[in-house]
Amino acid sequence: MNDWSDAERRVERAQELFERRQWKEALSELRAATDINPYNGAWFFNIGLVLDEMGRLDEAVQAYRQAVSIDPNDIAALNHLGQDLYRTSRLKESLRTFERIEVIDPSYEPSYCPRILAYAELGDHDKAEEMFYSGRLYREHCPHCYDHMGWSLFARGLWDKAIFCWLRALDMPDASPDLHPRIAQAFWRKGQLEQARRHFLSDLRRNPGRTSTLISLGDLLEHMGRFDEAGEKFRRAIELAPDDPAVLYHHGRWLLRNGNNAQAALAFRKVLTQDPTFGGAHHCLGRLCLQRRDINAARAHFHAESMLRPQDPRLLLELAGSLMDIDDTRTAIACLKRLTQLQPDNIEAWQNLAVAQFMRKHYNDGIASCRRALDIDPASPTALYNLALACECQGQWNSALTWIRLARKHRPTDDSLADLEFRIRFLRLKAIAAAILHRALRLNRR
Repeated sequence: MNDWSDAERRVERAQELFERRQWKEALSELRAATDINPYNGAWFFNIGLVLDEMGRLDEAVQAYRQAVSIDPNDIAALNHLGQDLYRTSRLKESLRTFERIEVIDPSYEPSYCPRILAYAELGDHDKAEEMFYSGRLYREHCPHCYDHMGWSLFARGLWDKAIFCWLRALDMPDASPDLHPRIAQAFWRKGQLEQARRHFLSDLRRNPGRTSTLISLGDLLEHMGRFDEAGEKFRRAIELAPDDPAVLYHHGRWLLRNGNNAQAALAFRKVLTQDPTFGGAHHCLGRLCLQRRDINAARAHFHAESMLRPQDPRLLLELAGSLMDIDDTRTAIACLKRLTQLQPDNIEAWQNLAVAQFMRKHYNDGIASCRRALDIDPASPTALYNLALACECQGQWNSALTWIRLARKHRPTDDSLADLEFRIRFLRLKAIAAAILHRALRLNRR
């Protein structure tokens, strides 16, 4: 038997092993075949498929690249290459790969579908919509396209349109098994809590052991004030996954909100035992230390949380507030700046950043942050109030009165605004009187 025949035999053997899900052995056979004949793109494509099954995506990318270098028009290899580039966060390179497919065959609908999600993640939602409608020219009903378009709409806060897309996808064959939780989240954001609850329950009927849905439903029930039902969901999740850090963390938060601090602390410590990098646990332990007035221990936990560089907006906002509670405004500012980068339109982030900057007497920076908040909501009473306070601290009485008058236009019955205006007027008169007296004394000396 010559080498070429041996290579063919190894590929056949690899196919049998692949069907039996013996990935390691299949990969070994395919690599041996390509060592003999390195000019067969289909064999490198098969190597990529095996590596995908093994979760070795970077190596799979190299295999698909090799297949494409042998046959630049291999659409299947280009499609898998684009998908793995996306899965490894190389979004722009992924988009270029799918564009190559469109040049070869514009009617190949799978080249449009992944680009919807990639453009949405890059924040280019107009291009995401363009890909969606381009794909519809070649395939009217694609559950994945509707699913991806739903994510783009959800990211823009267009809850109704996102729900419409996900409901359409739900009615199609081969729909994602995760649609009900997504629809539930959109209804939750929209404020239709009962609709959200029903979709979480629909998912649990299909997937009774899905702990992520149990956690989300527990959080929703807490939000609805149904605390006992929420606890039941968290306890069920604990039974299913007693060592899952996410389950332990959410159960711990429920215990904390119900005043069971000792058990909550145990839960958060177990979270960190299972995963020392799990976000939120250090912050919760720090809050418990703060309740006991153990400032040093609280500071240590807050700093440990900050060192993990959290990306969750809610956690960043809570952590910044805790840091300001212990007068660590420098770290709080770092957290809030990261939050404003993640969510430039988060008005609460800009307002809190301004307060932290004012606490450090960085008045110009704080004023700039307040102005960013006003760009988002020109009628924000909090931003206007803080601007008035900052101008007061700098002795800029007229500017302070301008801001407070503007705030009172939006909240004419707010007593705190009236009190601040009265104080600023009094301080301005006092400053004017002091200036007049100082001038008179100088004249007398002369």
